[in-house]
Amino acid sequence: MTDPLLHVEHLSKDFAYQRGIYAAPVPQGAQTVHDVSFDVNAGEIVALAGEAGSGKTTLARALALLMRPSSGKVIFEGRDLARQSEGALRPVRRRLQVLFSDPRTALNPQNLVSEVMLEPLKVQRIGTTEERLAAARTALRQVGLNSLLLERRLTALSAGERQRIALARVLTLKPALVICDDPARTLPPLAAEGLFKLMSDLRRKQGVAFLWLVSKIQAVANFADRIGVLYRGRLVEMGKTADVANSPQHPYARHLFGGTPPRTSPTDTHHKGCPFQSYCQHVMPVCRERMPEMYATPAAQTAACFLYDERQKTKDA
Repeated sequence: MTDPLLHVEHLSKDFAYQRGIYAAPVPQGAQTVHDVSFDVNAGEIVALAGEAGSGKTTLARALALLMRPSSGKVIFEGRDLARQSEGALRPVRRRLQVLFSDPRTALNPQNLVSEVMLEPLKVQRIGTTEERLAAARTALRQVGLNSLLLERRLTALSAGERQRIALARVLTLKPALVICDDPARTLPPLAAEGLFKLMSDLRRKQGVAFLWLVSKIQAVANFADRIGVLYRGRLVEMGKTADVANSPQHPYARHLFGGTPPRTSPTDTHHKGCPFQSYCQHVMPVCRERMPEMYATPAAQTAACFLYDERQKTKDA
């Protein structure tokens, strides 16, 4: 069996320690990530879904080493990126790219499309000017856009066109994996579905793998190979898409797939035990004492819930 393209092991990002005059500024709205582990295989689409405040953006940035993890491993193509210097990461970034949720904030909206498209090739010192333009035209065609858009400004384009151009920009570097931070958040439903279908087609045609971090889990259920569920920076369920969609096992995942997540407060945190304990109908004493691990469930996926802890069942019996 081949090694996964991306192996994430006990990854955490904690902003609590970043204090003092020399501390790096904390990104607005950043949420901590706790002990996240999962894999993405070559040519696979994995989706991680969670509401606002679940840590999607923090996780995306930590995986791409746009911010350094507090602990854990991010092993991409056999190398632990968390241990690499910035200089060593530069060639890696050609293979591991990030697609942000809103091109208007990630890119300069006043720039011409040609400037946006050519920038990563210039930074990576790839090709001549003509070769870069040819790569830009090819990438635009791959996302269903006309190369005539190269001479237009981002401000003149629709939200759907802007996000496809951001995707085309990423594709010019021919990455092995694209990490997408809620890529359809600013799009209407039909445009969002079209974007996910496009990425699914690109996976099939080019073999590029995708990691989608999304807020609307139903939007990706038709395209992802596997789905994970995030709750307050923790991975609480993971499995094949059909298994998780048809029979979610974690109490929070059931709410998420049912379309009616429980009303929670971002300031309501627990110093001990399962973070979902206040909203769970199945809460047990052990839930208030310690954090659950990821356990195998009867429905084939894994879930961070003591309902599936065989030791707990034996104790209760």
